Amino acid sequence: MAQQKKQSIRELIERPHHTAVSCRDWDKMRAFFVDLLGFKVVGEMENRNEPELSTVTGLPGAACRWAMLALGGYHIELFKWMTPEGKPVPIRQCDHGLTHICFQVKDAEETRRRMVAAGYQPLSEVLALRGGRAKPFYCKGPEGLIVEFVEYPFGS
Repeated sequence: MAQQKKQSIRELIERPHHTAVSCRDWDKMRAFFVDLLGFKVVGEMENRNEPELSTVTGLPGAACRWAMLALGGYHIELFKWMTPEGKPVPIRQCDHGLTHICFQVKDAEETRRRMVAAGYQPLSEVLALRGGRAKPFYCKGPEGLIVEFVEYPFGS
């Protein structure tokens, strides 16, 4: 039997669209993205439970609170699962899988100051990496969600 050549799907991809975030405290996570970071709510459902959701997620009997949030062409899909109920799984940056989301900012120092004022804990000061080309800091958001904020002084 002849081996089929793997074919790229690159030409089918239009653009990156969203990252999904699952949470326990809906109000706190939603406020983090909407009130603090400035995302707009483009869709929201109190009880999303269509049968196709169970099928596509591989979660029999799936029911959740759901929202799609948008900022600058990027989306966060926010979930609070009622059925099945999720559990917190702490992740370190070296663990396998998705470990953080990142936002490019105009001023990393000012962003860090505002995150601290809002009650969030940065993991470090703003540091210069790659010879000063990137000035990032990581911050612990609600429920341990790690968010990177990075300034590119010379452009990204």
